[in-house]
Amino acid sequence: MTHTASGGDSLTVTEAPVTVSAPISPALNLNKSIAQPVDPPPFSGPLAPLNIVTSVVSSLLGWAGWGPSMTVGPVTPIHEPVLWTLLAFVRREIEQTLSGFAPASAQHVAALTVDGPNLLVNPGAELGDPSLSGYSSVSVPGWTVTGTPTVIEYGTQRRFPWPTSSPGPTFPAFLGFPSAACAPPDSGEQFFGGGPVATSTLSQTVNLSAAAADIDGGAVPYTLSGDLGGFTIDPSAASVRVEFLNASGDTIGTGGIRPVGVLDRFFLTRFLERETTGTVPVGTRSARVVVTLTDCNPVLGNYNNAYADNLSFTVGAAGLAPAPLTRPVSNVGQLDHVFMVYMENKGFSDIAGSPNAPYLNSLIDNYGLASNYYALTHPSDPNYYPIIGGSDFGFNYNCPADCFDPALNLADNIELAHKTWAGYMEGGGGFSTPTDRLPFLAFHDIYDDPARVNSHLFDLSEMAGDLAVPGTAPNFVWFAAEDATNMEGPTDTLSGIIQWALSQLTPKFLGGHQYNVAAGDEWLKETLPIITESNTWNDPTQKSAIFLTFDEDYNNISLGIGNEGNHIVTVVIPSPGAVASGMRGGAFVADDRYDHYSLLRTIEDSLGLPPLTNNDRYAQPMNEFWT
Repeated sequence: MTHTASGGDSLTVTEAPVTVSAPISPALNLNKSIAQPVDPPPFSGPLAPLNIVTSVVSSLLGWAGWGPSMTVGPVTPIHEPVLWTLLAFVRREIEQTLSGFAPASAQHVAALTVDGPNLLVNPGAELGDPSLSGYSSVSVPGWTVTGTPTVIEYGTQRRFPWPTSSPGPTFPAFLGFPSAACAPPDSGEQFFGGGPVATSTLSQTVNLSAAAADIDGGAVPYTLSGDLGGFTIDPSAASVRVEFLNASGDTIGTGGIRPVGVLDRFFLTRFLERETTGTVPVGTRSARVVVTLTDCNPVLGNYNNAYADNLSFTVGAAGLAPAPLTRPVSNVGQLDHVFMVYMENKGFSDIAGSPNAPYLNSLIDNYGLASNYYALTHPSDPNYYPIIGGSDFGFNYNCPADCFDPALNLADNIELAHKTWAGYMEGGGGFSTPTDRLPFLAFHDIYDDPARVNSHLFDLSEMAGDLAVPGTAPNFVWFAAEDATNMEGPTDTLSGIIQWALSQLTPKFLGGHQYNVAAGDEWLKETLPIITESNTWNDPTQKSAIFLTFDEDYNNISLGIGNEGNHIVTVVIPSPGAVASGMRGGAFVADDRYDHYSLLRTIEDSLGLPPLTNNDRYAQPMNEFWT
């Protein structure tokens, strides 16, 4: 099959001589701080008349008070006025799209014939479970991820994330996620998405050493392609690059395909094919393909509507084939007792170093810190469901009880393995309200069985007695604070709502994002010793661990305020018996990327339980906490 490089696609290769196409216009960085407004360079050549249009429109917007505003931090997407955002992107897209009609200043890469299989694993997002709401990050089999990317099924209904017990507004179909009619030819049922907040990436490394002799001959071609897309006026976009690596892992060449911009799509929700070809550099032994899903959404909600599907990387040499799909390797050791607790609604920098959280920071300083741990979505409760059910179940609002009924949940699997579980809640057990302090009652088979509820969900005051005898202590324990001590609320009074709102709106450098942090820190100081001073914890024959994390960051209603990309604090505390059996003790930093599905898989592996869904099956286990 013969492939021709698409206009504007770039190829940069060191050491191996190739013909280089016209360079890509740099991707617009909407997160870059602006010291003072700078006029953009004028159009030139055949596009010069467009300077009159942009000058007039810019003047009118400035006169109307709609000029460019100062941007915010490097992670949070900015909230520019939509008109100015569109003007900036229209200018960029006109120049990028129409520049193809101007006289060419450089030659394109010559057409190359590339025969061979697609070397990417899971290139079309078909092998994992999608987010049924479209708003939650998921595990992506075969790919290494950063941030919170997701997989979405074509035709998924779009509903705004809502912090109440009732669903938020549902968008009309033309404002929904891409439908089956938008799917590229020969695509499957799912596609890659940027996820609920911030920029994310997917990457995988392809072993090319079997073709080393051919590659070193200097004439092995490659093709990189994919269907890239986006959503209406949202300038968020996907790009793909390949990095060619030598035997030492050094980059010796690159190639790439440019994003599909809003004008490429004519402001429609759609995908377009991008492709580039080139020659594999001499000395290449592997290639890393990186998909960057760049978040530039200026609209409230901050959803990253960068999309990709049907990714392909082929190399014209014999002896190459895609690697088999495998689960990430686990070295998680056996535990007798797993304890976990969610605090609420604080990002990593809200807690790390906070003067209002001296106890929690002492834990960070003395035990294992997962420095690259992410929550999955917004608002709160959909971050709880995945630990018990392995999915968001299509919910992006806070359903408190009797929400869904999967075939199995974590509690079911614990019981099937002849182990025990319990939930302990500050302020009452059983069906006491609020019912969503813990997520167990969201599952129908638990909610619909009062005897099971009353024998497994207790007031926090009962935990100390249940840990007195190691042989009868629960194997899995989830304990929870109430609204006044979980670091989010209280928000059940007018005074509490006002304090919460002021903290929400106050910039962090002025002391914002600290509402209820001190109360939650004191609660942890009082509660964790119930576990660490118990007979169960200190029995040298018992292996136990506490996993302390947060449900989500401060951007809990997706307004972009306090958005840290859902990066949260997670601390793991092992018991003396666990350390003696192979868990890492003392202070250290684990910097592999983890999320709530990683925690679920770690719980399952440590208790000898099977996975519930593909999300925990293909999640990266928290291996760094074992030697």
